[in-house]
Amino acid sequence: MAASLHTFQFALKLCENHYKKELIVYCKTCQEKICSSCIKEDHSTHDWDMITDILREKKRSLPEECKEIRTTQLHGLKEELSRFDRKIEEEEACLKQTTSTLNVSRQSYIDEINRLFDHRIDKCGQKSESTIQIYKDKREGLKQKVEYLETMTTALDKDINTLPDHDILDMEKEMRDELEKALSFSVDKYMCTQVFVPGKMDVQALENMIGELRSVSVEEMNDIDKDFHIISSIQAVSETNAWVMFYEDNYPKLIDREGTVLKSMKSPCIDDLIISNSGQFVLTNSLNQSLSVLTEVENAVRTWGTKPLHPTYISKTENDDILVTLRDGGDLYNLTPTSRRVVQRMSLTGKVLHTYEFREDGKTRLFTWPTRTAENKNTDICVVNHLSKNSGELIVLHTDGRIRFTYKGGGLKFKEFSPRDVDCDDKCRILLTEKNNRAIHMLNAEGMYLCTLCHYDKSSPFTISLYGSNLWCGFLGRKVKVLKYTI
Repeated sequence: MAASLHTFQFALKLCENHYKKELIVYCKTCQEKICSSCIKEDHSTHDWDMITDILREKKRSLPEECKEIRTTQLHGLKEELSRFDRKIEEEEACLKQTTSTLNVSRQSYIDEINRLFDHRIDKCGQKSESTIQIYKDKREGLKQKVEYLETMTTALDKDINTLPDHDILDMEKEMRDELEKALSFSVDKYMCTQVFVPGKMDVQALENMIGELRSVSVEEMNDIDKDFHIISSIQAVSETNAWVMFYEDNYPKLIDREGTVLKSMKSPCIDDLIISNSGQFVLTNSLNQSLSVLTEVENAVRTWGTKPLHPTYISKTENDDILVTLRDGGDLYNLTPTSRRVVQRMSLTGKVLHTYEFREDGKTRLFTWPTRTAENKNTDICVVNHLSKNSGELIVLHTDGRIRFTYKGGGLKFKEFSPRDVDCDDKCRILLTEKNNRAIHMLNAEGMYLCTLCHYDKSSPFTISLYGSNLWCGFLGRKVKVLKYTI
């Protein structure tokens, strides 16, 4: 609650407990103003002093203290206000997406239930129409027998004395045969009536089918702040170890969760590096327009060229192929009709298995500058596409190159969306680092924003690599964190 200096200056000066006793003493222990009688009764053993002496000291020290509060603590509190603003917006965006997801799911369940009921109704109609036709056919047959027998019996009864003997015998036999056939027409023989037996509604099964709301928790396992060069990329190779690449050092280092360097590569890595499932190193060299495969002891296995394109970033797939982003040598963002921006799927022998460059029309480019990639567990291909120096999007493709969805920030509106790296967990959830808002976004496999997994005040999460339950995160600078999240 706001209060003016005027309010403080004219605060009550008389003791409420002792009649007409002035508040001339300040008890430091209780932090309250008291009178001389209060000292004798309740504050005799406390630390107290005369208000005039305390005020003299306060008038000297308070201006500096106020300045300190304004320049340090208030600044931090205002930053905390901004964090609350961001968190409110994140939660509002999460609520919007969750509500949308629930409504879409509800409609899909309703549509499926309607389809099943329509199928039952159609099947019931077809069966009933078939049964009715059987009854109609049998009735028509019986009707003809009845009409024939009526005619036959009437004729025999009328003409019995004038008909030849042989005709009488033949007609009698025919009449009895037809009567026997007619008597065989019993409706009970053709009981085809069907009934619908409703199934029992299993509420628990419905609950499981709809899904549940879960809390997301993130635990910081390790905070590694070593004297590294600026980190460009990270690849976890176990729960405890990861290879880290640097902008100013072409020799990647294997570190543990304490930041201890366990090993340094002897071969320079110019641009990017992955370690294959078989333990081989795969390196990109944009300058030489080539890729190389090295053994675990860094002996060269093979090198192949990518001219006229320059390979930059690389990731591995589940079946040990690689995804490589390539571009021509022109301006990064000002594209011309002849510019090439490509993602290629390759084998470790250098064979190009698929090229992703154009949309379905075969003319419109998919990418401005594709950088980081990741294959999801459902085989979708996630591509970070830079649109400018400080903006971008995530494009997710089917394996045949059709766009599955494009993610542009999930409705968060603080700063321009600028994704930097992407990875996927074993539930097909997509993790995406975002530089400008210093956050890690989590999406589901359909591209819906689930939550902001982490948000940082001073440093941007730049590169990530997931191994098991550990998320290794390299920040825009020299810091590495190991996180564990649960949902």
